[in-house]
Amino acid sequence: METYIPVLWAIGGLVLILSEFWVSGFVIFFFGTGAIINAIITYFLPIRDNIPLQILLWAINSMLTLFLLRRFIAPLFAGKTIDPEKDTEGEGEKVLVVEDISSDKPGRIRYKGTFWTAITYDEEPIRKDSYAIILEKEGLKFIVSAADEPLFDKTQND
Repeated sequence: METYIPVLWAIGGLVLILSEFWVSGFVIFFFGTGAIINAIITYFLPIRDNIPLQILLWAINSMLTLFLLRRFIAPLFAGKTIDPEKDTEGEGEKVLVVEDISSDKPGRIRYKGTFWTAITYDEEPIRKDSYAIILEKEGLKFIVSAADEPLFDKTQND
């Protein structure tokens, strides 16, 4: 049984490292790393029959890797955070109006080759085949205002 102890530490370490995909915080990874280090230590040193010492070494290895390496490794796995309060995509861009937009009825615009719902707070409606300027993105719809220029090229903004 004691010849399989390094293998058990290695399997346990891999399970802990893989479980980091389901648990947030980037902490369990270091306990898995400590277990893999422990597998290497128990393979080369004659401590396979001393389970309390192995657990102590695992705890020490895990804490050392956690406190010494986490600040360097965690940013490599950090995702991009998006401020849900403000999405500035498209602000200031000129778009084609493909369905009339008025203050009391949403319409449609063409932006980046796709059709989007758009609303306006302008008093005058924005007519089909005219330009609008994106003021803001709110969820899956855009808030637009009429552009001063008439439409000359219907293929623009595809």
